[in-house]
Amino acid sequence: MRKVLWMLALLALGTGAFAQRAVSFRLSLPPAGLGLGLEAPLERNLAFRGFVDLFPGGPGFLVAGEVLFKTDLGQLDGDLRGIRPYFGGGLAGYFVGPGEVGIHLSLGVEFLLDARTGIFLDGEYFYAFGGGRFPRTVIGANLR
Repeated sequence: MRKVLWMLALLALGTGAFAQRAVSFRLSLPPAGLGLGLEAPLERNLAFRGFVDLFPGGPGFLVAGEVLFKTDLGQLDGDLRGIRPYFGGGLAGYFVGPGEVGIHLSLGVEFLLDARTGIFLDGEYFYAFGGGRFPRTVIGANLR
């Protein structure tokens, strides 16, 4: 378990060096939680997102890193500029009690209010390798 924590900490710190493109503030339900994330572009339509969500009711937290296919619909039609649907996934650790590691999947849409600010609505699903799972809805803001 200690090795998993160290690997997740290195992942978060290592990506922090290049993830200066967007900071995310997140609110999730259920379970109720608050979070903070970093997002960095990898290619034109790919982005890496890492985040930590705290669940005070547990208490516990979720740490995840994922690759998202995120495209701007303005590439297809100029009237849709600023609407960015996305999907993707990666690895996550859910630490409440003994803790679990598993796969994290995301499906959502971001609406750009201007060039530096966007709000997003995200449906997420965590599936632990040990069999635990939970879906949740996340709403938040990205500041670039």
